[in-house]
Amino acid sequence: MKDADTLVEYGTAIDPRTMVTPPDVTELELEPGHPGLGDEGYVARRHELFRLCRKHRLERLGPPFVKYTAEETRIWREVSPKLDELHRKHACALYLRAKDDLAINQVEIPQLRTISERLGPVTQMHLVPAEGALPYRTFYEYIADRGFPVTQFLRHGSHPEFTPEPDMIHDCLGHVPPLIDRDYAELLVLIAKAAATTDKGDQVLALKRFSWFSIEFGLIEEHGETKVFGAGILSSTGEIPHSLFSKDATRRPFVTDTVITTDYDPSQMQKDFFVAPSLPFLRRELEGLVRRFGIPVL
Repeated sequence: MKDADTLVEYGTAIDPRTMVTPPDVTELELEPGHPGLGDEGYVARRHELFRLCRKHRLERLGPPFVKYTAEETRIWREVSPKLDELHRKHACALYLRAKDDLAINQVEIPQLRTISERLGPVTQMHLVPAEGALPYRTFYEYIADRGFPVTQFLRHGSHPEFTPEPDMIHDCLGHVPPLIDRDYAELLVLIAKAAATTDKGDQVLALKRFSWFSIEFGLIEEHGETKVFGAGILSSTGEIPHSLFSKDATRRPFVTDTVITTDYDPSQMQKDFFVAPSLPFLRRELEGLVRRFGIPVL
């Protein structure tokens, strides 16, 4: 892939250097249209958790214990059973096995430190507290060291079916369960090592798109059926049926060269989905991409 003077991400031209050296977000920023804007109690709680989790991340203190509010617990209890019902019908077998192995409670919001301690002996992964969505390069620098950044706030109660940013439901019911699967963990770590090693912005963006259309919003074939693989789909009661059945979405075979040149909008329901034939296929494709880029992580 040839270096470019500018790259296009989310429909906007960007400097490739921002992919390699992203800015550090030191204060909570809720995007325009966020359902929590105007709710003073919600915003104050978000500021509180932002400061706490940022401190624990930067000082490498591990996930803090969080005493969740009645409203946060209500949201968890409302969304978790609905997601589980959809998971049993539409999630891939790898995810279902992992979710059953971790046995995340549908009644009480889990403490990340406890889950982290369960992952370590199996896949050598651990959870890192995150104050919010970290820049892509920063996010994968942690994963390259086998630490997965996880938020500890809940989405706003007015829209429990969707969140415009990663929250506890997205992370704990989407990303975290598969981390107990060795092959999945190794795929993720390889993406991370490649993204954290290269100094070329276009390569970082290509790896980000590979991850987006697999780890985040990927579909996978199982016994002649299309199943949900990506965490962004698995954590949304709206995205699961949309990804599989909506006439407004496209579902194409996972072709790496197409995937890494496909832009997307993370703030809306997705319109492009790619279907991988298997997890080993994704591993082979990723290894081929890393070799083609000449990134020395294999």
